[in-house]
Amino acid sequence: MCEYRTLHLDSKIGYVIQCVHCKRITIGFGILTVSRTVDEFYKLLSDVHSCHEYHSLIVTDPKVRTIPFWQMSEATCMTVSLNDLQQLGELLDFAHAKLQLEKMISSLPKN
Repeated sequence: MCEYRTLHLDSKIGYVIQCVHCKRITIGFGILTVSRTVDEFYKLLSDVHSCHEYHSLIVTDPKVRTIPFWQMSEATCMTVSLNDLQQLGELLDFAHAKLQLEKMISSLPKN
């Protein structure tokens, strides 16, 4: 059974939590909730930033959801706006920073 710890919480954007046992990371963003392995989380983080960087040069209205971003199945794709990508990126960045900080602290010598 999973027991979660919060990596980041933003009441307006979403949350990122991690199971202390299996280490899977769950992301709640808008009406979507997805669970990923740690490696898949890092891939998602990279994909969000790459997609935002690419589309920021093209998109004229950052509020309109015209960017096909995430194919959830063969027949289902999430479409987002540039603003959505920005917010999701920030949400994931904060969670990533906490993971990195905890990793750094755990590597410090114990006194």
